[in-house]
Amino acid sequence: MLARYAGASLGLLAFTIVVTAGLIARNPVTVTPSRSIFALFLFCLIGLVLGRIAQLVVAEHEHKRDTEIRKRYHGMQTSIAGDGPENRSTDQAGGSIAS
Repeated sequence: MLARYAGASLGLLAFTIVVTAGLIARNPVTVTPSRSIFALFLFCLIGLVLGRIAQLVVAEHEHKRDTEIRKRYHGMQTSIAGDGPENRSTDQAGGSIAS
């Protein structure tokens, strides 16, 4: 979704800039629309590529952060579970060492 928004935004921005520059330079009517449509498609493709790269970077960071949180949570669960009486070692007679 981000890639499409980036592509559309860059394409429309390029189209607007080329049309404005063509009007300011008083280019012929046949030249300005063709250049602006070419810029629209070119920058739309560039925006799609950049948006896709941004999506991959965000997804990779999200996965890495999720993994770190899961490791931290798992570590907390094992340390909490390790404090319970069922995990204490016992001696040969069956009595608890950590009474």
